[in-house]
Amino acid sequence: MEMSYCKKCVMPTSRPGMLLDNEGVCSACLWHEKKQTIDWNDRKKQFQDIADWAKSVRTSAWNCVLGVSGGKDSLWQAHQLRDVFGLTPLLVMYVSSDVTELGRKNAENIIKCGFDVLTIQPNPKVAVKLAKKSFFEYGNIAKFSELALFSAPFRTAIERNIPLVLFGENPALEAGDTNTEHPGWDASGVRFSNTLSGAATDIWLGNDVEKNDLILYTFPSQEELEKWAGRGVFMGYFLDWSGWKNAVFSLRNGLIPHHASHEELGLHYKHHSLDSDNGAAVNFMMKHVKFGFGETTEHASYDVRAGRLTREEAAALVRRLDGKCSNKFVKNFCRWIDISDHQFNDVVEKFRGPMWYKDNLSQWQLKNPIWNNYKNIDEIDTDKIIKKVDTVTSSKLKDELI
Repeated sequence: MEMSYCKKCVMPTSRPGMLLDNEGVCSACLWHEKKQTIDWNDRKKQFQDIADWAKSVRTSAWNCVLGVSGGKDSLWQAHQLRDVFGLTPLLVMYVSSDVTELGRKNAENIIKCGFDVLTIQPNPKVAVKLAKKSFFEYGNIAKFSELALFSAPFRTAIERNIPLVLFGENPALEAGDTNTEHPGWDASGVRFSNTLSGAATDIWLGNDVEKNDLILYTFPSQEELEKWAGRGVFMGYFLDWSGWKNAVFSLRNGLIPHHASHEELGLHYKHHSLDSDNGAAVNFMMKHVKFGFGETTEHASYDVRAGRLTREEAAALVRRLDGKCSNKFVKNFCRWIDISDHQFNDVVEKFRGPMWYKDNLSQWQLKNPIWNNYKNIDEIDTDKIIKKVDTVTSSKLKDELI
């Protein structure tokens, strides 16, 4: 299986759920083009109507629940809800049992900005068992934790009778995940995204994990949701969503970025996925092995769509960084779930996708990588490119308006 790509960005067709139009353009690029024609002032008014509805029907101390991680998007969203739309949000933060010190500091920062935050951390002993199963059976370290991340805001809203649950971007639009039957603003069906695949919990039972252990990983039933009669909404449908601009805002308001190098992270940004090195760098590397692309491809594609990079510049970054991961992160993950480095490597190879082959030196190489489309790729200064777009170092931070 050779790699093939969207004609406009650097996203390969091996991405789950990805579709191309007749011109070979991916759905995420098509959505970005459509966004340029949207009347965002009108969309903002529509969101204000939703906010006003939540205020009018509130019976709790809060009129909305916002699911947060404490990262770049969380802080921007919380400020928008409170300072622009006049809502009183309760921030619900899922805390992984492998949370880093950096993650804790950024969580503290969002609290210091004056928000009510409810933290939820499932039993760490159960989490380790689920993480191990996620890794061994699915090759996706974050598969189990995303259940708690997305279900907790709905459960909190139901338990406290809060009428509105909010998330950030809709992955079915922004990233080209086409697995959705709901309108672009409707987050009530988030469990059916490609990532959560229906959010069934039965697959996690066994090996000393019982149903009661999974309460914090379980989405409310349809009956519970109907009785609640609230709304789940993606803010990114109504507000011109930009993870890059969110990062600029949050860095100005106390967000602490990664101190690791770009090679250690496998990414040209230091503002992304700050709460867990396992769920970030290690999982990005696993994605690269399974599908032939990692987080540099993901974010470089956003950069191309936004005009921050050319496709050729993005391809150069992908060649340099995609799939890289510091060995210290791998070792930390192995210690967390109590496996050896040898076991880790065996599982990684078990999930290696058909787009890989071994060269004459027995090194894994991609079949038809994106950078082969450009003859002068070696002449591109990737350090200069990173300095231009990384929100931590970019000179644009001085002038960028939110």
